[in-house]
Amino acid sequence: MTYHYELTCISESVASESSFCELAEAADLCGLHPEMIEELLRGHLVRAYQSQGGTILFDHAGISRLRQISHLREHEQMSLRVIRYIVGLLDSLDSREAELRELRERLR
Repeated sequence: MTYHYELTCISESVASESSFCELAEAADLCGLHPEMIEELLRGHLVRAYQSQGGTILFDHAGISRLRQISHLREHEQMSLRVIRYIVGLLDSLDSREAELRELRERLR
């Protein structure tokens, strides 16, 4: 199956050994429609994986991000445009924090 968004391919053994959720299960866990999740994937707001069988899978970080987005949409009444901006800021902050940790480790 061809998707209009980028998915990281993983082997079937990794998918079965690790705690991944399929698209439908992720939708139930996060209170989002599967088509909305696919829209979020197209917008690069969440990261997903693809098994060799073509199944879309989400790890813990992906489920957490979907829950954040669901909360912002439902409880904070934010548009996808604002959510995209906030997610970009959060990703930038995470990146800077990781860089800072790495630099601190080098100084030790």
